[in-house]
Amino acid sequence: MRISILTPSYNQGKFIEKTITSVMNQNWQDVEHIIIDGGSTDNTIDILKRYPHLRWISEPDEGQADALNKGLEIATGEIIGWINSDDFYKENIFNDVIKEFRHGDVKWVIGNITLIYSEVRIIKKNKSPKITHQTLLKNPDIVRQQATFFRKDALAKVGGWNNKYYMTMDYDLWIKLSKKYKPKMINREWAFFTHHEDQKSTAKNILTQLNDIKDILRKEHVSWANINKVVFKKYYYFIKSLIKNLLIDFKLMDSKYRNLPVSLIKNNNKTMKFKSMF
Repeated sequence: MRISILTPSYNQGKFIEKTITSVMNQNWQDVEHIIIDGGSTDNTIDILKRYPHLRWISEPDEGQADALNKGLEIATGEIIGWINSDDFYKENIFNDVIKEFRHGDVKWVIGNITLIYSEVRIIKKNKSPKITHQTLLKNPDIVRQQATFFRKDALAKVGGWNNKYYMTMDYDLWIKLSKKYKPKMINREWAFFTHHEDQKSTAKNILTQLNDIKDILRKEHVSWANINKVVFKKYYYFIKSLIKNLLIDFKLMDSKYRNLPVSLIKNNNKTMKFKSMF
């Protein structure tokens, strides 16, 4: 059984080699790693050329969803993994992944991730919440994409990723899959999610993400009351992040906390007095 790993990338030269080696450091031989690069102008291409086993293309695309669909089209594996170019897998997990797919009725499996906040040297284990169609409709923030693997035919049946969504193509995919197939939850650490200042999932993109989420929930005929619960929660996160960033801009808080969730900020002398604001 072959695993095809898809890695969309754009100007992630300082991270992508870690991603590549994490796919190489596995205990399953039948693996293909497909890099779909959006036309990087940094050192990404030089790095890709060092690894002749890779299948890769580098050309302009319409975003991450478009890149993933390109990768899915050329993938030859029965099992698909999606790891971004700034994240990476835990060593020797692919054998466990394959075991879960030995049962023909399993269409997708979800493991746990570890969060890495490199600026402040914080590592936090993160267990995936139980995923159902209903839990996804109530809380879009429970998606753990890095530690998820899919059968290729299941992805094809739901139409792959929607190019319309810049921030939430993963959430939209999970909504579509959860309507057809129940995921198998695996309580083991499978992947690492790296937080850094250049990534998409930062405070500045919360409102863009929210617009996508509202569109998806409307398509699912979610009530306005429940949509508003999600909206209020996102605005709450946005306001907290806005206050934190203003404190950093005015040099009242260390800049290393800019990409750190408020809940994880350490109580040191510079931040303790602002804790009550959050």
